[in-house]
Amino acid sequence: MQPVFDFFCHSPTVLFGAGRVTDLAGRLDQLGKSCALLITTEGGARRYRQVAEALGSRLRASFDGAVPHCPIEVANAALDAFRRQECDAVVTVGGGSTIGLGKYIAVETGAPHITLPTTLSGSEMTPLFGVLVEGEKRARREPKALANTVIVDPVLAQSLPIRETATTGMNALAHCIEALYVPKSNPLTSQLALTGIDMLYRALKKLADQPTNLDARSEAAYGAAIGGLMVNSVGIGMHHRICHILGGRFEVPHGESNCVVLPHVLAYNAPAIPEACAAMESVMGAHPAVALQRLVRDLGAPVALRELGVPADRIAAIAGESFHHIDHNPLPVDEAAVHTLLHAAWAGQVPSVR
Repeated sequence: MQPVFDFFCHSPTVLFGAGRVTDLAGRLDQLGKSCALLITTEGGARRYRQVAEALGSRLRASFDGAVPHCPIEVANAALDAFRRQECDAVVTVGGGSTIGLGKYIAVETGAPHITLPTTLSGSEMTPLFGVLVEGEKRARREPKALANTVIVDPVLAQSLPIRETATTGMNALAHCIEALYVPKSNPLTSQLALTGIDMLYRALKKLADQPTNLDARSEAAYGAAIGGLMVNSVGIGMHHRICHILGGRFEVPHGESNCVVLPHVLAYNAPAIPEACAAMESVMGAHPAVALQRLVRDLGAPVALRELGVPADRIAAIAGESFHHIDHNPLPVDEAAVHTLLHAAWAGQVPSVR
């Protein structure tokens, strides 16, 4: 039987490889821009000084106030800095917190956005971003939010704490795993997703013991880029809907909620995706839901929502709100099923595989 499918993928220009940070200034010159706003977190301002050095005279101003979930107040403060300093481009380095601010500024101003991701969230490859407004993370998808250029330099990530690598790596794995069963999945994206899962799982296993291993950092970054492409081309599923609720209501970092929730959602959906689970098991050596939770433990990342400060008495409310945001799933799902899944995730139970 000949496959029939649609495939969409609008990707940024990607410059990949160790040492590519030195291409930053030249890329700005190619775009005809010379007054960049550099966005980091407070810690990133110290950790990624070489990015500021690579910008040289093209660095007009810096903003180091990026925080998780992109609160609207922070987003507007970064936008104000961009306009006040009369910048013509935005450069971000770090993870989803900084990249989200870059997207917000690009949408509001039309300025080109060059990003240097150091975590594995894959956000740099998508036009998706969220802004936290009055306790609700409001997702937006706009063409102008897609970065103009992504510079992936694994050397920049070598100094990143292993917990941040682990948690964002699980997010990247979630992007690839969900791509296997969302409605827009197709043979091409499924093959790419399985490659991403293989690269990420093996790389994270290595990084658990050797956090500065440059080959493993490169492999993880490659897998994460595939994960970002999957979000861009086929979208997200139930797992991410739940994690967005946890982030908006309890300010749980997105990567950490991925660590906890992904194994349980995968265990729930496994009966509907036996071929995908068999392919993942051949890589992981055990049922993928169990293997992923074991990997999280090995990486020293959280496996229970109670570790993340989520109150037990709010599980029912989270289940209800999550259920109303789930628009598709390979297995039928109701509010009771989400509640059961979240209760197991709250307690950190071993995923119940069938």
